[in-house]
Amino acid sequence: MTTSPTLIPWSETEARLLRDPAVRAVHDEHVLAEAVALALVSHRAAHGLSQTALGRLLGMRQPQVCRLEAGDHTPDFATLQRICDALDLEIAIEIGPRTDASRAIPARLAGHAVTDASTQAVVAIRPARAARS
Repeated sequence: MTTSPTLIPWSETEARLLRDPAVRAVHDEHVLAEAVALALVSHRAAHGLSQTALGRLLGMRQPQVCRLEAGDHTPDFATLQRICDALDLEIAIEIGPRTDASRAIPARLAGHAVTDASTQAVVAIRPARAARS
């Protein structure tokens, strides 16, 4: 008789991984890129778009969308502005001195947001204020 594996919640796995300084450093370096990636993938899924169709909305080619969705490279300010304009989103970034633990995501940023936090920054991506009203 086989037993089914015990599933561990992602929050526990993530907390365990982030205790490793090397993993934490990579996470902190990519916090904005990963938040943007998650927001783009979520938007595509919610609207039934392909990467090519999303690229048309953003004025980009599909390979550029693919790179953004991979979350390996932090987009520059012009790209962030293009995403916000095309998808009616706002991106809030709070950066402060590094701490020993991840920063808490403030309640005002957590509502309707794709969020992430590092030891130095909190990123929230959500519908623009006009869309939330």
